[in-house]
Amino acid sequence: MARVAGVSDGTVSNTLNRPHLVNPETRERVLAAMTEVGYVPNAAARALRVGRTRTIGLVVLDFGNPFFAEVAAGAERAATAAGADLALFNTGIGRHEREKRLLTRLAERRLDGLIITPHDVHDPLLAVIEERGTPVVVLAREVPGRRRSAVRSDDLLGGELAARHLLDQGHRRLAFAGWRHDERYQGATTVAGAAGATLTWMGTDGDGIADGLAVGARLTTLTGDDRPTAVFCANDLIATGLVQTVTQHGWWIPQDLAVVGFDGTDLASAAAAVELTSVHQPAAALGEAAVRQVLDEMNNPGHTPQDIVFQPELVVRESTTRRGA
Repeated sequence: MARVAGVSDGTVSNTLNRPHLVNPETRERVLAAMTEVGYVPNAAARALRVGRTRTIGLVVLDFGNPFFAEVAAGAERAATAAGADLALFNTGIGRHEREKRLLTRLAERRLDGLIITPHDVHDPLLAVIEERGTPVVVLAREVPGRRRSAVRSDDLLGGELAARHLLDQGHRRLAFAGWRHDERYQGATTVAGAAGATLTWMGTDGDGIADGLAVGARLTTLTGDDRPTAVFCANDLIATGLVQTVTQHGWWIPQDLAVVGFDGTDLASAAAAVELTSVHQPAAALGEAAVRQVLDEMNNPGHTPQDIVFQPELVVRESTTRRGA
């Protein structure tokens, strides 16, 4: 095959095992030669020989969430470009035991790298996987003390952007629909408190549309000063469900209630009754960066953990407007 492609045996080996070391034109020539001679690489044999499978695991909370679907698309593009495979795993919101069972299996499986959005960034099973030679990169979570690499958006800033936008629209009674420990909530709390505005926490069990429907139902029972005029939701799915409930109750968005989401996914915005104002985070870019980071750690065992932070942006749409305008 090397003779057909006009390259050395080493170049063929690099194309199969370390494609990032081969320039694109040469790589295409080798791949064309493989097709011409009908060569099919034996992945299992190559894994035993070089100690690698070129497989990266991606573990997220819910692929039904458009945000994680876009993350996976970006991660797959980056993995494919590097000649690696991506294995997808879904744990489910709030299913800690399911995640632990999955991590136990993954610790025994031959993976070259793992990207995960964990329930607990300090889970000892992550350390077990690392001790067995598999680099772990945390996605969409901060790792205190930078014990391992993380790729995330600045959620604290995102919460600040959402709250500041609602305050700029004249709102002083705000609510947050999501999880109290969330940095998005903390960022919004800081901005609202500094402005002398109220921010009521409305907790959810998960982060899906059903959770937004439930919060919307609770909102419609509130009256007077107990009723917020604007809600910041932990993600677009919660915002979508909330908007659906309150509009069915006869409320107008944003006249009766302004709503801000988080993630800025195209699918979630299109599913809402009105176009959602949302704090956008670049999901696909997060997935691509996570794959690049885990590949770097695979090739450089003595790496220094990195905290790669993307800056979110507020995208203003129809679900918010200046009061009295």
